[in-house]
Amino acid sequence: MWELITQMLSRMTLIITIAFLITRLSIFRKMIYYRVGIGDLCILIIIFGMFGVIGNYTALVVEPENQRIVSSLWNPTLNSHNAVADTRNIGIIIGGFFAGPIVGIGASVIAGGHRLLMGGFISDSIFWISILGGALAGWFGYKRRGMSLIRPKHMFFISIIILTIQIIAVPILTTDHMRALKLISFTGVPIIVINSIGIWICAMIFYNTVQEEERTRANQTVKTFSIADRTFSLFRAGLDENSAKESIKIIKQLTGVEHVAITRGLRELAYTGTAADQNRKSEQDLILRKKVLETGKSVLSESKSKWVFSNKAKSRAAVVLPFYVQDKTIGTITFYYGSSIHITAVERELIEGLGKLFSSQLEIGEIERHNKLLQNARIEALQSQIQPHFLFNALNTIVALCRIDPMLARDLLLHLSTYLRNNLSGIGDFLVSVDKEMENVQAYLAIEQARFPNKFDVQIAIDSDATDLLIPPFIIQPLVENAIKHGEFKKAKIKGIVSIEIRVGTDNLITIKVKDNGVGIELNRRVDLGERVVKSSKDGSGTALFNIKERLTALYSQDARFAISSHPGKGTCVSISLPAKT
Repeated sequence: MWELITQMLSRMTLIITIAFLITRLSIFRKMIYYRVGIGDLCILIIIFGMFGVIGNYTALVVEPENQRIVSSLWNPTLNSHNAVADTRNIGIIIGGFFAGPIVGIGASVIAGGHRLLMGGFISDSIFWISILGGALAGWFGYKRRGMSLIRPKHMFFISIIILTIQIIAVPILTTDHMRALKLISFTGVPIIVINSIGIWICAMIFYNTVQEEERTRANQTVKTFSIADRTFSLFRAGLDENSAKESIKIIKQLTGVEHVAITRGLRELAYTGTAADQNRKSEQDLILRKKVLETGKSVLSESKSKWVFSNKAKSRAAVVLPFYVQDKTIGTITFYYGSSIHITAVERELIEGLGKLFSSQLEIGEIERHNKLLQNARIEALQSQIQPHFLFNALNTIVALCRIDPMLARDLLLHLSTYLRNNLSGIGDFLVSVDKEMENVQAYLAIEQARFPNKFDVQIAIDSDATDLLIPPFIIQPLVENAIKHGEFKKAKIKGIVSIEIRVGTDNLITIKVKDNGVGIELNRRVDLGERVVKSSKDGSGTALFNIKERLTALYSQDARFAISSHPGKGTCVSISLPAKT
């Protein structure tokens, strides 16, 4: 018996080697975490079935009458009085445990069928016993699906139970019961011991593979969260040279790639290498980035040379990923590697995930800035439109007119209510019609002309097809207010003229112009108006013009145009061009 155990043990090493090779297959890792399809099940049946067939080929021929080993040659031939001591059940039981009853039974049919063709006096019963073992292993595997399934101690004890049932069933299913009893008295214990130990060792290999996979996934998750935590504030601030330079340092440090580059469009913002360390082909990089920007999909660039230790530029590999903001590709990030061998499936999954993460961070930043601008615009519009002094002056004018001209006071009160209603209701609107905006402007002008009779005249020219077009609210009235307030008609010793002109061009743009014939604006002040808020003075800080331009940029980006032209002593013209929307 000890000779039989030692020889079976030496042959089991081949089975263990095969088990290790199986763990390297991607289908094995897929089987652990996901349900596999019919095609994958067929592949697994063949793999574990051949696993069992190899156990048949490495079997030892025994003679039950004399209880001795007849032949130790591989691929043994049997006569009607012999049997074998094999490791066929390792593949069958392992397959059933890991892939379920379908694979367990399928593998047992292949291995058991091969054993049936080998002959011997128990070949028929071994075929059915093999199927029984595969079914039992598959049933246990199905019931204990999860990490506990592949714990080696569970596999070891359950395999002993299955193997014992199989050994007991041999004399029951064999016609020559006495010879079968002699056979199992000689081979039963070695078969149970060697097969269960082999299953236990294979389970250890499989278990360690799963643990390795879990550790890899855990490390990848930790790395991703660490990168996300350190780059979030940078990318949220926007994609510029400063954020790109700081981000690539963090990304290179935590991912371990050779170099990282970030672009906005095709313009490179930052690269971790130096000018003397240009192992990249600039033309090739440009082609890859153009492709990514056009398709919105990542691109892998592999060199023909795949030597791991090559230092030549031609041996380098790179992965270019897109940056998305609101479904538009605005830039790229490129990961450079010493060789394409380093770009494993896990590495590719990591950098693909980082690309999506960085895009989300950029989009969050864009949304935050957009919302902040809109929120500021709403608040500033409310504050600038309903000025306390304007309201008090209007009410005082109406009170004074109540005795002198009640009808005019009534009309002014209606204009004031229109003005206040439009200001309050328009705070939540992104766009209003030109007609609605002009209703607010005319209400404001009516009050101002009642307060300052004969100070200025108003000229309004609006294209008939422009009245229903949509524009941002509160962009004309502040311009009219500036023209009246800063035109300083009294100082110019002329009667003021405020002109409002709204035209629709052939280029599908609506142009709004507000002109006055006042004192004009000095050049040194005009260059800052609309670009920033200047220091407050008696001439004003330019807050209204700056707010209007900021709102137009937030709503229309580069499609809106804002211009100020002025000549001292001749007046000022503020012009706004917007895409015509209905």
